Amino acid sequence: MFFPMSLGGGSALYFRDTIAIGAFTAMEKGILVSCSAGNSGSTKASIANVGPWIMTVGAGTLDRDFPAYAVLGNKIRQNGVSLYSGQGMGRKPVGLVYSKDNSSSILCLTGSLDPALVRGKVVVCDRGTNARVEKGAVELDAGGIGMILANTPVSGEELVADSHLLPAVAILKPDVIGPGVSILAAWSEAIGPTGLAKDTRKTMCNIMSGTSMSCPHISGLAALIRVAHLEWSPSAIKSALMTTAYTQDNTHSSLRDATDGSLANPLAHGAGHVDPQKALSPGLLYDISTNPNITCLRKFDDPGEVNYSGEVNYPSFMVLFGDKRVFRYTRELTNVGPARSTYRVTVNGPSSVAISVRPRVLTFRTVGEKKRYSVTFVGKRGTSLMAKPEFGSIVWANARNQVKSPVSFSWTLLSD
Repeated sequence: MFFPMSLGGGSALYFRDTIAIGAFTAMEKGILVSCSAGNSGSTKASIANVGPWIMTVGAGTLDRDFPAYAVLGNKIRQNGVSLYSGQGMGRKPVGLVYSKDNSSSILCLTGSLDPALVRGKVVVCDRGTNARVEKGAVELDAGGIGMILANTPVSGEELVADSHLLPAVAILKPDVIGPGVSILAAWSEAIGPTGLAKDTRKTMCNIMSGTSMSCPHISGLAALIRVAHLEWSPSAIKSALMTTAYTQDNTHSSLRDATDGSLANPLAHGAGHVDPQKALSPGLLYDISTNPNITCLRKFDDPGEVNYSGEVNYPSFMVLFGDKRVFRYTRELTNVGPARSTYRVTVNGPSSVAISVRPRVLTFRTVGEKKRYSVTFVGKRGTSLMAKPEFGSIVWANARNQVKSPVSFSWTLLSD
């Protein structure tokens, strides 16, 4: 059974987090709970639903869009996106208004636009403060005939920017990302597509964005995997989705953070974007029973224990260097591929960390056989405690499968 929840809103201590408590009980009964990571953007500790027994889902873009263009008087064409399907403005040029010296007008806040200035013209509104659709309503009330919604440096380069930095202490979150921008979804006819009271249009579907869109995608994939593998546990299904995720798009370019266009990292995309076909046949699984999660909860109350993720058989690694420079984790892999399979490990990491894995070769003779390996992370001397997070990966592979685990390194607890 699967239970998707599109509730975000920040994280809380586990014993106060009703979603985490309910999800833990569900996990004990064999139910996989997937939750939205939230849409709070690229700030520290902005992610929601961080329990290790929860499938935490971020949002990614698609390889298709709804293009729209604005041609300026100098013939320069600006590219954008739009879902407007009403009557066009025709081919005759119209005036363009941008109130850069007025902070209220530049954001198109309620009552900020002067009808005498904007009537019959197109208004440029910056993103931020009020809802995007509300800006359009404000301009319409003032007599404007069109709006150009401009992204600011904070809002990023995409229609919606949903990245998450510094998730949960000792557990790398989000787990994965899925399709979450400009998604065609069902919509109630009780309210117009903009959600505004003055919008009397009725429609059975709407285009929406955010982790509330990506979370159901992942839940659906998990259900398909369960149908194909009835014997798999919730953590096994999570492992399959995580270890087969990709971090390059269909042009073979690395995924980028929509906030600023920079290269994305595991704090933004987790293990990567889900790959449904590969997840059906992952080769190896990181399975987790109930007991390690209980240990995780107990250690959470101990301020001296910040790296308890080493005791959870998680498909990713989070290493927090502070007073301690050496960490040794143990993981267990279950063979769900062909019998007599051999996997060799490849380690990728920053120059500031020495990584060693033992053994470096795992040979499975039967399906369902389990093998353990240990990995040691050593933070090299001279690395500043205020250094930025760095990243790496541990990959077990053969000719048939590639089982990849992301690793995140931090040199301070980043409590600010």
